[in-house]
Amino acid sequence: MEIEEWEKHYVEAYTNIKDSLKDIRGVFVAYNSNIDAIKHINEDEVKKLVGILGCGAIQEQIINYPREIKDPVDFMARLVISMRDGKAAEVPTYGTDLNEWLMDNLVFDHARMGGQAGIMSNLLANLGLNNVITYVPWLSREQTEYFVDSPNLKYPVVEDGKLVLKRPKDAYDPDQKPKVNWIIEYSKGTNISCAGTCFEVPRDNRLIISSRPEWLRIDMDSELYERIPQIRKEIDGAILAGYQMIKEEYGNGMTYRHYVEKAVNVIESLKACNPDMPIHVEFTSIQNKVIRKAILTDIVKKHVTSLGLDTVEVANALNVLGYEELAYSVMSRDEKSVIALYEGAVRLLKDLHLHVVNIHSLGHFISLVSEDNPVDVEDYREALLFASILAATQASLGGISSIDDAEVGLKVPVYEKGHEDLNSLAAYLVRQGICTMEDFEDGCVNALGHSLVIVPTKVVEDPAGTVGIGDAISAGTFVAMLTKIKDSDKVKCPE
Repeated sequence: MEIEEWEKHYVEAYTNIKDSLKDIRGVFVAYNSNIDAIKHINEDEVKKLVGILGCGAIQEQIINYPREIKDPVDFMARLVISMRDGKAAEVPTYGTDLNEWLMDNLVFDHARMGGQAGIMSNLLANLGLNNVITYVPWLSREQTEYFVDSPNLKYPVVEDGKLVLKRPKDAYDPDQKPKVNWIIEYSKGTNISCAGTCFEVPRDNRLIISSRPEWLRIDMDSELYERIPQIRKEIDGAILAGYQMIKEEYGNGMTYRHYVEKAVNVIESLKACNPDMPIHVEFTSIQNKVIRKAILTDIVKKHVTSLGLDTVEVANALNVLGYEELAYSVMSRDEKSVIALYEGAVRLLKDLHLHVVNIHSLGHFISLVSEDNPVDVEDYREALLFASILAATQASLGGISSIDDAEVGLKVPVYEKGHEDLNSLAAYLVRQGICTMEDFEDGCVNALGHSLVIVPTKVVEDPAGTVGIGDAISAGTFVAMLTKIKDSDKVKCPE
């Protein structure tokens, strides 16, 4: 299909889905949100912190290469390492003391909503859905300041034994401390001196200090859990994210199995009125292989309908499911890697008993849709196009404040190289007799037991920001898919 034809499909998708969003009763979104505190650090500020902590202590920890941040010295050691190498890094901290120290000694430039569920909740509320019910187990007063203050964004609480939906600012726990991730950005050319070591930062990059306090739980209050049937009356589907925060063991003797079981119970309760209610899980990079596998085989498998991943996450998922060679091929970055990506998606679709596997990467989206999915492939293609518009809008503006903002994303041109990069996959599918070249170029391929949907995306050359683009893709695809489900009995609970 020529680029001009794709542009026409984009316009049709935007018009059709924009007008249909009002038909969605609502979406439940959980579990993870946090505050991203962004600081662009300069030479004088580094010098100040080194002076406070002492060069000797920092240099000792640089040698030890701390894998977690226990105190300010660990923080400075990892910052110096990251700046010296010019490499991005994300390091966990398991308390709140570092946040307080940074607030006293550094202070952030600005802050924003962080966490997949928090970002997607704000996006869906701004798109004008009737109800966005958001839930985070650690809702602090500070966190509520980063949720959209809109009547359609609601938080469930139990008062006097009854479920009440409130705005987040009226529902927080006054004793809850905030979960704050610090993002320390630095610039190429910055000169650093510490304990006789002097260097110039080789490239722009950042260090992320990921907050993982002991009280962090992917959990739900028992009183609220018992009243989930009342939430179901307000929604047509659910998006769940943040399972990567589950730990193998906890200080109170609990293990990951306890929280995995509770996570499954919540999903099953949401689906009790209708086994086919769309439930989407957003995956992410998870270093711990035990947790990664548990999320896929115990939470996702048989319990949810769709899974969202990027290319790296596909490889990580395949690795723990026993497809190590295929995972390696996905990451090979040669012309055969996209074939491995498709074959890997087939494995995920079948092994995890999913309706949809959504893979987002620069230049194109690939979705595998099972024959059990209630949306046909042409409609699902439209859902992906709508998501691409939202992603381009997010990249162009750095955020989306209303559905009308998407006009900006719609004007971003289709990325020609995105479809060209799929030539090797097209040749493979034609060779295997799965489709013709004409079928492939149309973006809809019917294969044995599933369909393949491929769209070239709109790519912003100089994005205002990259945070939230993946979340816009997943949330946009999901709600667009909800508008395409014609039989309302499949998503509505009986009154």
